[in-house]
Amino acid sequence: MASGSALSSIGAGGGSEAVIRGELVKDKQGATTFVALRRLRWGTPILTERPLLYVEANPDCYLQAEDADPRLAEIASALGDATRLAAYVAFKQLHDRKQKEVLALWQEGIEDRDPVARSIYEQNRMGVSEFLNDFPEYAKLVYWNHVVLVSSIFGRFGLVNVDGSRAIYTICSHIRHSCSPNAAWFTLHKGFPKGKRMLHVINLDGIDRRQEITVSHAAESLLTLPKPQRSLGLFDPRTGLSCKCIRCEQQSEEDDEKVKYLFSKLSSSLATKPPTDQSTKTAQDCLRELDQLLPFSMEAKAKGKVLLASSLGELSQRAAWQMENQSAHIVQWTGLDAEAQEQRLKDTKKLYETAGKDFEYLLGQDAIPLLHRMESGYAPVSDQHKMLAKYGREKERTDA
Repeated sequence: MASGSALSSIGAGGGSEAVIRGELVKDKQGATTFVALRRLRWGTPILTERPLLYVEANPDCYLQAEDADPRLAEIASALGDATRLAAYVAFKQLHDRKQKEVLALWQEGIEDRDPVARSIYEQNRMGVSEFLNDFPEYAKLVYWNHVVLVSSIFGRFGLVNVDGSRAIYTICSHIRHSCSPNAAWFTLHKGFPKGKRMLHVINLDGIDRRQEITVSHAAESLLTLPKPQRSLGLFDPRTGLSCKCIRCEQQSEEDDEKVKYLFSKLSSSLATKPPTDQSTKTAQDCLRELDQLLPFSMEAKAKGKVLLASSLGELSQRAAWQMENQSAHIVQWTGLDAEAQEQRLKDTKKLYETAGKDFEYLLGQDAIPLLHRMESGYAPVSDQHKMLAKYGREKERTDA
């Protein structure tokens, strides 16, 4: 597959941290956003960023470390929330300059202009206040104002990795959510330091200069649901908040229903066994329409591409078998037309290649096993090209 070069860079945890194709700016409401410095094409790497503060998934790494104050575990037990205290301990282990950078994320006036930040801060403040009323003996063991602030910063700007670890970033933490994201990130598992993130363009039409760069902060499955269900998955219903991204503001209920219908139709077409010319054409049409409604790379669409490529490959193998056994007078399963067969092979090649890139941009190192399996599935396509060429030569001799 053509993705081999990208595989090597992902596997090595590569990527220049000096190259950043965007910048942080203030929007009209005073919130910090990330915009593209120039026009960016699909697949372009935007940045690779180290975390400002990284917290392991297991709180015991901080609360029960050999050099940790044994009273920290007591506080965590009484508090009933070890994760917030672990984040505070990790914060205190930073150099003073880094601590100031973390605290600077909670900008002056953020609670006035950001209802989500205000809600998070109030919950943390009230939780700590009630705890200290119940356990005044712990009041002087830690700096509780910083516990509230660090917990609030993690709540508003923290990003959760697949392994459960959490991190705060100077840039990535400011990239806002969209239900139609134009970029996606993944966390590198190899290399130092832990928690390093890579961001790529996934909008099929790219990102325009000065356009805001967005990602999805929700599971991909949520993006296929209608707007009301997406909001329930993104926000606590008690807050009354809803998503204000362009898709949620502009896309109609009919479009949401069409997305659901197309995914169902795609699944049904790909489940047709054995595949037919009609079932593969229907699947191709569904993918094209989904690209119009959801114009960004998705694992669900990439998986659909792989299954469709496999079905097209099966049709090509049938046509090749028929060509070799024309004297058997079998019922014709699929056309022997050389042009149709060539187009089928071209479509198969393109589907495998674009699906491979989708997986790379969305999953990073986690895509490597998938890409290896795809390469095995793609190998017969080159053999079919050779067989098609042979058939074409024989047909030319017959016509002559």
